Amino acid sequence: MILRLFAAAISLLLSAAAAWSQTGTFSPSNPPEMKPLTGRESPAHKTAAHFQRGVNLGNYLEVPPGQNWRVSITAADFDRIKAEGFDHIRVPIGWHHYTGPGPDFKISDAIFNKVDFVLTNALEHKLAVILNIHHFNEFTSNPPAHTEKFMAIWRQIAAHYAKLPDTVVFELLNEPKDAATTAVMNPIYASAIAAIRETNPHRTILVGPGRWNGIDELKNLVLPAVDNNLIVTVHCYEPFYFTHQGASWAGPDVRTKGIQFPGPPATPLVPDPAAKLNRSVTNWLERYNTLPADKNPSSRVAFEAKLKLAHQWSDYYGRPVYVGEFGCYTTADPESRANFYREFRKVLDEQKLGWAIWDWNSGFHYWDPRSSQPAPGLREALFGKQ
Repeated sequence: MILRLFAAAISLLLSAAAAWSQTGTFSPSNPPEMKPLTGRESPAHKTAAHFQRGVNLGNYLEVPPGQNWRVSITAADFDRIKAEGFDHIRVPIGWHHYTGPGPDFKISDAIFNKVDFVLTNALEHKLAVILNIHHFNEFTSNPPAHTEKFMAIWRQIAAHYAKLPDTVVFELLNEPKDAATTAVMNPIYASAIAAIRETNPHRTILVGPGRWNGIDELKNLVLPAVDNNLIVTVHCYEPFYFTHQGASWAGPDVRTKGIQFPGPPATPLVPDPAAKLNRSVTNWLERYNTLPADKNPSSRVAFEAKLKLAHQWSDYYGRPVYVGEFGCYTTADPESRANFYREFRKVLDEQKLGWAIWDWNSGFHYWDPRSSQPAPGLREALFGKQ
Protein backbone atom coordinates (compact mmCIF):
# COMPACT_ATOMS: atom_id res chain seq x y z
CA MET A 1 0.00 0.00 0.00
CA ILE A 2 2.77 2.44 0.92
CA LEU A 3 4.55 1.74 -2.33
CA ARG A 4 1.34 2.26 -4.30
CA LEU A 5 0.70 5.56 -2.50
CA PHE A 6 4.28 6.66 -3.16
CA ALA A 7 3.94 5.77 -6.84
CA ALA A 8 0.66 7.64 -7.03
CA ALA A 9 2.27 10.71 -5.46
CA ILE A 10 5.13 10.62 -7.96
CA SER A 11 2.62 10.32 -10.79
CA LEU A 12 0.76 13.38 -9.55
CA LEU A 13 4.00 15.36 -9.36
CA LEU A 14 4.95 14.39 -12.89
CA SER A 15 1.50 15.31 -14.12
CA ALA A 16 1.76 18.71 -12.44
CA ALA A 17 5.15 19.31 -14.04
CA ALA A 18 3.58 18.73 -17.44
CA ALA A 19 0.55 20.89 -16.70
CA TRP A 20 1.77 23.87 -18.67
CA SER A 21 1.92 22.06 -21.99
CA GLN A 22 -1.36 20.23 -21.47
CA THR A 23 -3.65 22.77 -19.82
CA GLY A 24 -2.01 26.17 -20.18
CA THR A 25 -1.70 26.39 -16.38
CA PHE A 26 1.78 27.20 -15.17
CA SER A 27 3.49 24.65 -12.94
CA PRO A 28 7.07 25.17 -11.80
CA SER A 29 9.73 22.77 -13.02
CA ASN A 30 12.96 24.44 -11.89
CA PRO A 31 15.36 22.50 -9.69
CA PRO A 32 14.18 22.41 -6.06
CA GLU A 33 16.85 24.87 -4.88
CA MET A 34 15.16 27.59 -6.97
CA LYS A 35 12.94 29.12 -4.30
CA PRO A 36 10.17 31.60 -5.16
CA LEU A 37 10.38 35.11 -3.73
CA THR A 38 7.32 36.90 -2.46
CA GLY A 39 6.06 40.38 -3.27
CA ARG A 40 6.59 42.77 -6.16
CA GLU A 41 8.48 45.50 -4.31
CA SER A 42 11.97 44.03 -4.52
CA PRO A 43 14.90 46.17 -5.68
CA ALA A 44 14.82 44.26 -8.98
CA HIS A 45 11.15 45.09 -9.56
CA LYS A 46 11.80 48.75 -8.85
CA THR A 47 14.71 48.83 -11.28
CA ALA A 48 12.71 46.97 -13.92
CA ALA A 49 10.37 49.96 -14.12
CA HIS A 50 13.20 51.87 -15.84
CA PHE A 51 13.55 49.18 -18.54
CA GLN A 52 10.20 49.05 -20.32
CA ARG A 53 10.86 50.15 -23.92
CA GLY A 54 14.42 49.92 -25.11
CA VAL A 55 16.69 49.51 -28.08
CA ASN A 56 19.94 47.64 -28.61
CA LEU A 57 22.99 49.47 -29.92
CA GLY A 58 23.73 46.42 -32.03
CA ASN A 59 26.74 45.89 -34.32
CA TYR A 60 28.67 48.54 -32.42
CA LEU A 61 30.89 47.80 -29.42
CA GLU A 62 30.62 44.01 -29.71
CA VAL A 63 32.39 44.04 -33.10
CA PRO A 64 35.97 42.71 -32.83
CA PRO A 65 38.75 45.23 -33.55
CA GLY A 66 39.69 45.33 -37.21
CA GLN A 67 36.40 43.99 -38.56
CA ASN A 68 34.29 46.17 -40.83
CA TRP A 69 30.67 45.50 -39.79
CA ARG A 70 30.59 48.10 -37.04
CA VAL A 71 28.01 50.90 -37.27
CA SER A 72 28.58 54.44 -36.07
CA ILE A 73 26.90 55.88 -32.98
CA THR A 74 27.16 59.61 -32.35
CA ALA A 75 25.90 61.95 -29.65
CA ALA A 76 22.98 62.82 -31.93
CA ASP A 77 21.73 59.23 -31.75
CA PHE A 78 20.98 59.58 -28.05
CA ASP A 79 18.83 62.64 -28.80
CA ARG A 80 16.91 60.60 -31.35
CA ILE A 81 16.55 57.53 -29.15
CA LYS A 82 15.08 59.60 -26.35
CA ALA A 83 12.84 61.62 -28.67
CA GLU A 84 11.41 58.49 -30.28
CA GLY A 85 10.17 57.27 -26.89
CA PHE A 86 12.71 54.69 -25.75
CA ASP A 87 13.50 54.74 -22.04
CA HIS A 88 16.71 52.70 -22.11
CA ILE A 89 19.48 51.26 -24.26
CA ARG A 90 21.09 47.85 -24.16
CA VAL A 91 24.79 47.99 -25.04
CA PRO A 92 26.37 44.76 -26.37
CA ILE A 93 30.12 44.87 -25.67
CA GLY A 94 32.97 42.56 -26.67
CA TRP A 95 35.10 43.19 -23.57
CA HIS A 96 36.98 39.93 -24.13
CA HIS A 97 38.60 41.38 -27.26
CA TYR A 98 40.28 44.09 -25.17
CA THR A 99 41.97 42.17 -22.35
CA GLY A 100 45.60 41.51 -21.58
CA PRO A 101 46.99 38.10 -20.63
CA GLY A 102 46.01 36.17 -17.53
CA PRO A 103 45.81 35.99 -14.67
CA ASP A 104 44.78 39.67 -14.51
CA PHE A 105 43.15 39.94 -17.96
CA LYS A 106 43.41 43.71 -17.65
CA ILE A 107 40.81 45.53 -19.77
CA SER A 108 42.30 48.23 -21.98
CA ASP A 109 41.43 51.90 -21.63
CA ALA A 110 40.34 51.87 -25.29
CA ILE A 111 37.13 49.97 -24.64
CA PHE A 112 36.42 51.71 -21.33
CA ASN A 113 36.65 55.04 -23.16
CA LYS A 114 34.12 53.89 -25.76
CA VAL A 115 31.70 52.63 -23.13
CA ASP A 116 32.17 55.79 -21.05
CA PHE A 117 31.12 57.82 -24.11
CA VAL A 118 27.89 55.83 -24.34
CA LEU A 119 27.17 56.09 -20.63
CA THR A 120 27.83 59.85 -20.50
CA ASN A 121 25.44 60.54 -23.36
CA ALA A 122 22.78 58.08 -22.21
CA LEU A 123 22.68 59.42 -18.66
CA GLU A 124 22.57 63.02 -19.92
CA HIS A 125 19.41 62.05 -21.80
CA LYS A 126 17.96 60.18 -18.79
CA LEU A 127 18.21 56.85 -20.58
CA ALA A 128 18.75 53.78 -18.43
CA VAL A 129 21.56 51.47 -19.60
CA ILE A 130 22.30 47.74 -19.73
CA LEU A 131 25.97 46.74 -20.15
CA ASN A 132 26.73 43.16 -21.07
CA ILE A 133 29.38 40.75 -22.31
CA HIS A 134 28.47 39.88 -25.90
CA HIS A 135 29.67 37.15 -28.29
CA PHE A 136 32.22 35.65 -25.86
CA ASN A 137 32.25 32.53 -28.01
CA GLU A 138 35.44 31.06 -26.58
CA PHE A 139 33.77 31.03 -23.18
CA THR A 140 30.47 29.53 -24.35
CA SER A 141 32.35 26.84 -26.28
CA ASN A 142 34.44 25.85 -23.25
CA PRO A 143 33.30 27.49 -19.99
CA PRO A 144 35.86 25.79 -17.68
CA ALA A 145 38.78 27.05 -19.78
CA HIS A 146 37.59 30.66 -19.76
CA THR A 147 35.72 31.15 -16.48
CA GLU A 148 38.75 32.83 -14.91
CA LYS A 149 38.74 35.43 -17.68
CA PHE A 150 34.97 35.86 -17.42
CA MET A 151 35.26 36.54 -13.70
CA ALA A 152 38.19 38.94 -14.13
CA ILE A 153 36.26 40.95 -16.71
CA TRP A 154 33.28 41.36 -14.39
CA ARG A 155 35.41 42.35 -11.41
CA GLN A 156 36.95 45.14 -13.49
CA ILE A 157 33.66 46.36 -15.00
CA ALA A 158 32.07 46.36 -11.56
CA ALA A 159 34.90 48.34 -9.98
CA HIS A 160 35.06 50.83 -12.85
CA TYR A 161 31.33 51.62 -12.73
CA ALA A 162 30.62 51.15 -9.03
CA LYS A 163 29.60 54.77 -8.48
CA LEU A 164 27.14 55.07 -11.35
CA PRO A 165 23.40 55.48 -10.62
CA ASP A 166 21.16 52.46 -10.25
CA THR A 167 19.70 53.02 -13.72
CA VAL A 168 22.90 51.40 -15.06
CA VAL A 169 22.68 47.63 -14.76
CA PHE A 170 24.94 44.71 -15.63
CA GLU A 171 23.95 41.73 -17.80
CA LEU A 172 26.31 38.84 -17.15
CA LEU A 173 26.34 37.14 -20.56
CA ASN A 174 24.46 37.48 -23.81
CA GLU A 175 22.91 34.29 -25.18
CA PRO A 176 24.75 31.43 -23.48
CA LYS A 177 24.92 28.56 -25.96
CA ASP A 178 26.76 25.38 -26.88
CA ALA A 179 28.65 24.10 -23.81
CA ALA A 180 27.37 27.03 -21.72
CA THR A 181 24.12 25.28 -20.82
CA THR A 182 21.84 26.66 -18.16
CA ALA A 183 22.99 23.97 -15.71
CA VAL A 184 26.66 24.79 -16.38
CA MET A 185 26.05 28.53 -16.05
CA ASN A 186 24.06 28.43 -12.80
CA PRO A 187 27.10 28.11 -10.48
CA ILE A 188 29.21 30.44 -12.66
CA TYR A 189 26.48 33.06 -12.46
CA ALA A 190 26.38 32.68 -8.68
CA SER A 191 30.13 33.27 -8.45
CA ALA A 192 30.00 36.29 -10.77
CA ILE A 193 27.12 37.81 -8.83
CA ALA A 194 29.05 37.39 -5.58
CA ALA A 195 32.13 39.03 -7.14
CA ILE A 196 30.11 42.00 -8.42
CA ARG A 197 28.45 42.41 -5.03
CA GLU A 198 31.86 43.12 -3.48
CA THR A 199 31.91 46.55 -5.17
CA ASN A 200 28.26 46.95 -6.21
CA PRO A 201 26.10 45.67 -3.36
CA HIS A 202 22.98 47.39 -4.71
CA ARG A 203 23.48 47.09 -8.48
CA THR A 204 20.76 45.25 -10.42
CA ILE A 205 22.15 42.32 -12.40
CA LEU A 206 20.54 40.58 -15.38
CA VAL A 207 20.88 36.81 -15.73
CA GLY A 208 19.69 34.75 -18.69
CA PRO A 209 19.15 31.02 -19.31
CA GLY A 210 21.03 28.99 -21.88
CA ARG A 211 20.11 28.09 -25.45
CA TRP A 212 20.45 31.70 -26.57
CA ASN A 213 18.46 33.06 -23.60
CA GLY A 214 15.62 30.78 -24.59
CA ILE A 215 12.32 31.14 -22.76
CA ASP A 216 11.94 27.35 -22.77
CA GLU A 217 15.16 27.17 -20.72
CA LEU A 218 13.71 29.14 -17.79
CA LYS A 219 12.77 25.79 -16.27
CA ASN A 220 16.46 25.01 -15.63
CA LEU A 221 17.58 28.36 -14.21
CA VAL A 222 18.67 28.62 -10.57
CA LEU A 223 19.29 32.04 -9.01
CA PRO A 224 20.91 32.77 -5.63
CA ALA A 225 18.03 32.70 -3.15
CA VAL A 226 19.44 35.49 -0.98
CA ASP A 227 19.73 38.02 -3.83
CA ASN A 228 16.50 39.87 -4.66
CA ASN A 229 18.11 42.33 -7.06
CA LEU A 230 18.26 40.10 -10.14
CA ILE A 231 16.27 40.44 -13.38
CA VAL A 232 15.96 37.44 -15.69
CA THR A 233 16.51 38.20 -19.36
CA VAL A 234 15.19 36.18 -22.31
CA HIS A 235 15.19 36.59 -26.10
CA CYS A 236 12.60 35.68 -28.73
CA TYR A 237 12.92 35.90 -32.52
CA GLU A 238 9.89 33.85 -33.46
CA PRO A 239 8.70 33.27 -36.11
CA PHE A 240 12.33 32.74 -37.10
CA TYR A 241 11.76 31.99 -40.79
CA PHE A 242 9.98 35.34 -41.05
CA THR A 243 12.22 37.47 -38.82
CA HIS A 244 15.47 36.21 -40.35
CA GLN A 245 14.43 35.72 -43.98
CA GLY A 246 17.28 36.54 -46.32
CA ALA A 247 19.89 36.85 -43.56
CA SER A 248 22.91 35.18 -45.16
CA TRP A 249 24.66 34.65 -41.81
CA ALA A 250 21.66 32.73 -40.40
CA GLY A 251 22.12 29.67 -42.61
CA PRO A 252 20.34 28.08 -45.57
CA ASP A 253 16.98 27.57 -43.81
CA VAL A 254 16.15 31.28 -44.05
CA ARG A 255 16.97 31.80 -47.72
CA THR A 256 13.31 32.00 -48.69
CA LYS A 257 12.27 35.64 -48.97
CA GLY A 258 8.87 37.21 -49.39
CA ILE A 259 7.35 35.75 -46.21
CA GLN A 260 4.69 38.11 -44.90
CA PHE A 261 3.34 38.84 -41.45
CA PRO A 262 0.70 37.84 -40.80
CA GLY A 263 0.12 34.83 -43.01
CA PRO A 264 -1.35 33.32 -45.05
CA PRO A 265 -0.30 35.14 -48.22
CA ALA A 266 -2.85 35.94 -50.92
CA THR A 267 -0.74 33.86 -53.32
CA PRO A 268 1.10 30.80 -51.95
CA LEU A 269 4.83 31.32 -51.63
CA VAL A 270 6.88 28.81 -53.62
CA PRO A 271 10.47 28.45 -52.36
CA ASP A 272 13.38 28.20 -54.74
CA PRO A 273 13.95 24.48 -55.43
CA ALA A 274 17.69 25.14 -55.52
CA ALA A 275 17.59 26.15 -51.86
CA LYS A 276 17.37 22.48 -50.76
CA LEU A 277 15.39 23.29 -47.62
CA ASN A 278 15.06 20.65 -44.96
CA ARG A 279 11.69 19.12 -44.21
CA SER A 280 10.98 21.22 -41.12
CA VAL A 281 11.23 24.40 -43.21
CA THR A 282 9.03 23.11 -46.03
CA ASN A 283 6.45 21.96 -43.47
CA TRP A 284 6.48 25.43 -41.93
CA LEU A 285 6.04 27.07 -45.34
CA GLU A 286 3.16 24.74 -46.14
CA ARG A 287 1.40 25.74 -42.93
CA TYR A 288 2.21 29.39 -43.66
CA ASN A 289 0.61 29.11 -47.12
CA THR A 290 -2.57 27.37 -45.96
CA LEU A 291 -3.53 28.03 -42.34
CA PRO A 292 -5.83 30.93 -41.39
CA ALA A 293 -4.39 33.92 -39.54
CA ASP A 294 -5.42 32.71 -36.08
CA LYS A 295 -3.47 29.47 -36.58
CA ASN A 296 -0.76 30.61 -38.98
CA PRO A 297 2.89 30.13 -37.94
CA SER A 298 3.65 33.65 -39.21
CA SER A 299 1.41 35.35 -36.67
CA ARG A 300 1.21 36.03 -32.94
CA VAL A 301 0.76 32.26 -32.57
CA ALA A 302 4.54 31.97 -32.98
CA PHE A 303 5.39 33.93 -29.83
CA GLU A 304 2.29 34.46 -27.69
CA ALA A 305 2.55 31.24 -25.67
CA LYS A 306 6.27 31.74 -25.06
CA LEU A 307 5.79 35.28 -23.75
CA LYS A 308 2.87 34.14 -21.62
CA LEU A 309 5.12 31.45 -20.14
CA ALA A 310 7.76 34.08 -19.32
CA HIS A 311 5.13 36.16 -17.52
CA GLN A 312 3.80 33.18 -15.56
CA TRP A 313 7.31 32.08 -14.59
CA SER A 314 7.99 35.63 -13.38
CA ASP A 315 4.81 35.67 -11.30
CA TYR A 316 5.50 32.29 -9.72
CA TYR A 317 9.14 32.92 -8.83
CA GLY A 318 8.81 36.60 -7.93
CA ARG A 319 11.58 37.57 -10.38
CA PRO A 320 11.12 40.25 -13.04
CA VAL A 321 11.54 38.95 -16.59
CA TYR A 322 12.77 41.21 -19.39
CA VAL A 323 12.85 40.51 -23.14
CA GLY A 324 16.27 41.79 -24.13
CA GLU A 325 16.02 41.06 -27.86
CA PHE A 326 13.36 40.69 -30.50
CA GLY A 327 13.21 42.04 -34.03
CA CYS A 328 12.92 41.49 -37.76
CA TYR A 329 15.62 41.77 -40.41
CA THR A 330 15.11 44.48 -42.99
CA THR A 331 14.82 41.98 -45.85
CA ALA A 332 11.16 41.53 -44.92
CA ASP A 333 8.77 43.94 -46.59
CA PRO A 334 8.14 47.17 -44.63
CA GLU A 335 4.43 46.55 -44.02
CA SER A 336 5.07 43.08 -42.64
CA ARG A 337 7.86 44.40 -40.42
CA ALA A 338 5.54 47.04 -38.97
CA ASN A 339 2.78 44.45 -38.47
CA PHE A 340 5.20 42.15 -36.69
CA TYR A 341 6.57 44.81 -34.32
CA ARG A 342 3.06 46.02 -33.53
CA GLU A 343 1.75 42.56 -32.70
CA PHE A 344 4.82 41.55 -30.72
CA ARG A 345 4.70 44.76 -28.70
CA LYS A 346 0.99 44.23 -27.99
CA VAL A 347 1.68 40.78 -26.56
CA LEU A 348 4.56 42.14 -24.50
CA ASP A 349 2.24 44.80 -23.09
CA GLU A 350 -0.41 42.18 -22.35
CA GLN A 351 2.15 40.10 -20.47
CA LYS A 352 3.64 43.14 -18.71
CA LEU A 353 7.16 42.46 -19.97
CA GLY A 354 9.79 45.16 -20.54
CA TRP A 355 11.71 44.89 -23.78
CA ALA A 356 14.44 46.08 -26.12
CA ILE A 357 14.33 45.68 -29.90
CA TRP A 358 17.28 44.58 -31.98
CA ASP A 359 18.50 47.08 -33.17
CA TRP A 360 18.91 50.85 -33.49
CA ASN A 361 20.62 51.48 -36.86
CA SER A 362 22.03 48.26 -38.27
CA GLY A 363 20.55 45.24 -40.09
CA PHE A 364 17.32 45.12 -38.06
CA HIS A 365 17.18 48.86 -37.72
CA TYR A 366 14.51 51.01 -36.16
CA TRP A 367 16.34 54.15 -37.29
CA ASP A 368 17.19 54.14 -40.99
CA PRO A 369 20.60 55.85 -41.32
CA ARG A 370 20.00 56.50 -45.03
CA SER A 371 16.79 58.48 -44.59
CA SER A 372 17.47 59.73 -41.03
CA GLN A 373 13.95 58.58 -40.13
CA PRO A 374 12.41 55.60 -38.38
CA ALA A 375 11.81 52.62 -40.65
CA PRO A 376 8.30 52.75 -42.14
CA GLY A 377 5.58 52.08 -39.59
CA LEU A 378 7.83 51.25 -36.64
CA ARG A 379 7.20 54.42 -34.66
CA GLU A 380 3.46 53.77 -34.66
CA ALA A 381 3.96 50.03 -34.12
CA LEU A 382 6.06 50.45 -30.99
CA PHE A 383 4.78 53.71 -29.55
CA GLY A 384 1.35 54.25 -31.08
CA LYS A 385 2.31 57.57 -32.64
CA GLN A 386 3.04 58.85 -36.13
